[in-house]
Amino acid sequence: MKIKNRFNLLTILTLLLFAFMVSGCASLDDARKLNNEGKKEEALDKAAEFLSSDDPKERIEAINLIGKIGGNRAGGLIVPRLQDEDRKVQIAAIKNVGILKHVPASEELVSMSLNATGETLEELGKAIRNIGDPAINLLIDKYASSVTNANDKEVYKKLIIFVGPAVTTKISSLLKGKSYFENKSTFDILVALRNPNVAKKLVPELANDEIAHMVIEALTKLGSLAVDAVIDDLTEKQQKGNPVVIERLVKTLGNLKAQRGVHILEKLTKHNSERVRAAATFSLSQIRGF
Repeated sequence: MKIKNRFNLLTILTLLLFAFMVSGCASLDDARKLNNEGKKEEALDKAAEFLSSDDPKERIEAINLIGKIGGNRAGGLIVPRLQDEDRKVQIAAIKNVGILKHVPASEELVSMSLNATGETLEELGKAIRNIGDPAINLLIDKYASSVTNANDKEVYKKLIIFVGPAVTTKISSLLKGKSYFENKSTFDILVALRNPNVAKKLVPELANDEIAHMVIEALTKLGSLAVDAVIDDLTEKQQKGNPVVIERLVKTLGNLKAQRGVHILEKLTKHNSERVRAAATFSLSQIRGF
């Protein structure tokens, strides 16, 4: 009799749990239905009810649904879940505030990085990239002001690399007025990005007398990834460009030992600027080895 009672109790509990799960799913389905009907505000309200669910999977489902619904309120609804106790829920929240380009989350995303590792740090970088300049500028300002805290600086450095080439223009501005030693960490970031877009954004900085020599070094370290950007800019400027900038491009091409640059360098050995002619001749010798 006791066994039968226990069996009945277990059956009842199982049915109640199933009913609870079905009820939850149905409610989220209601939110989806409202969204499909174009009733976005009502859909957001319905989905938001599950952001504090005891089940992490429901919280994640609700976050993803709110991210899909979108709208002005969506990002703000998700932000509190950035501090969720469950790492997977936290990552879902990070992804979706990024997808929604929720600018007000920028400060919290950057601050979270100081205690983040692995996938979480990578997702923070992606979210900051999606939000764009407001978040990127904030991150780089934090990086620049962390000169007295090596640990924070290293974390921000890793996060900047996860953000990717979108940081190039802002990060390059940090080179101005600093010694090579002070700029070493920034150079490391630019080279670590390992993307042709970095070179495209760096090349225009060769016109800046203050940091040109540093830019040449960074482009050189980028290696083959910088060749196209340098040749393209040199092709455009070879006739009417500033001779000083042309000379810097020519030197960079020589440092890169780019065989594809031989043809344009040969033309520049007849340039009307003596400095350009000399630089072209020297770069050709670097490439040819004699």
